[in-house]
Amino acid sequence: MAKMKNKSNLNVTFCKRKSGLFKKFSELITLCGAEVLLLVFSPTNRVFSYGHPSVEELMEVEEQHAKQINHDKKVGQDQRWWERSNKEMSYKQLEHHKMSLLNLNAIVTQQRLEFSNP
Repeated sequence: MAKMKNKSNLNVTFCKRKSGLFKKFSELITLCGAEVLLLVFSPTNRVFSYGHPSVEELMEVEEQHAKQINHDKKVGQDQRWWERSNKEMSYKQLEHHKMSLLNLNAIVTQQRLEFSNP
């Protein structure tokens, strides 16, 4: 596979592939309830975006997350995420925290079983 040289064919192919990509992301959202942010830059440097629930909302969440990280660094907070107070976390952060702990528990349990039954 190689990059197309004919600009007309390149643009047509880009439009078709972009539509297919957006359709696949739409299916992912519908079937799995995923939150998706997709930015596509065309060969002519145009930007196309697709987001669920919305591009703006997802960008805002990411911006707030980045601000929190920068704030923690500036304050010199060396507290690990699992040591943070639950009162400081949003519902989404608590869900992530819960899933991370359940995943860690599963890994530790699996390793314990592997070591006890060689």
